[in-house]
Amino acid sequence: MSDNNKQPAQWLPQLRSRWWTALLGLSLMANLLIIGLAAGATWKGGRDARLAGASYVQLVPRSFFRDISSERRDVLMQIVRGHRDDLRDLRKAADGASLKLADALEKEPFVLDDVRKTVSDFSTGTESLAAKGGDIVVQIVTQLSPQERKQLAAAIRDRDSRGRKKERD
Repeated sequence: MSDNNKQPAQWLPQLRSRWWTALLGLSLMANLLIIGLAAGATWKGGRDARLAGASYVQLVPRSFFRDISSERRDVLMQIVRGHRDDLRDLRKAADGASLKLADALEKEPFVLDDVRKTVSDFSTGTESLAAKGGDIVVQIVTQLSPQERKQLAAAIRDRDSRGRKKERD
């Protein structure tokens, strides 16, 4: 048999268009990517634990929670999760504070003390989101080892220095 009479291998599909070939190649790449991502997540040990609620505890940088072991993170985040409903209610109340301020601003006769009370309740009241977040930070700190306290202090300083660098840029 001469080289001119060679037939393509029987196991290869006979595609008449380069577009179909390119489309099948892209499909294969997408499937391999998805399989690789799934295998990587399984090999890594599942999804990363979400730091849900950590943003309410603004004094503790997220990087601190990321840098500690998953066992310790679970213990400390359980404190935050234990207050999830309170935080959610306080968030709703904080969202409603702007409407209370609008009411106080439109009230006739205007009473400045009503505005001051609304702002105070929002920002520094004992039932404010900031106050509850502060209570949670204290609970977290009481659970830290001396090494973890130093690690938290370093994370706070690191976040502060990055914030100052952004201000200069």
